[in-house]
Amino acid sequence: MKRRAVSLLVAILVLLLFVSGATYAQPVVIEDILEGDQSITTDTQLLGLVRGSVVVESGITLQLDGVVMGNLLLKPGAILTLNGIVYGDVTLQEGATATINGIVGGNVYNQSGQSIEVNGIVKGEIR
Repeated sequence: MKRRAVSLLVAILVLLLFVSGATYAQPVVIEDILEGDQSITTDTQLLGLVRGSVVVESGITLQLDGVVMGNLLLKPGAILTLNGIVYGDVTLQEGATATINGIVGGNVYNQSGQSIEVNGIVKGEIR
């Protein structure tokens, strides 16, 4: 009985050490001017300028504090916090979410089934 209790205690301690040592991925920070269409494949904070359109891949988070000169597409499960400017349209595919605190120069197409929080400006329509 003591041996089982000790084994259980050791397993709990190992688990606690593992959890306490866990690190969480920090988003990539982009401060550059990027030419052409871009695909975001890791959690990202964009402070720079994209002279093209942007696709945010499934399950990825984008904090846009910069400028996208083209359109922005959020694939299923992607998350957007828009504090900057998108000159074109923003499209949310199924399960994507967005909080718009900045400016969208075009339309917002909500195909996500989720609500969009708009605290900023959408110059076009929200459909």
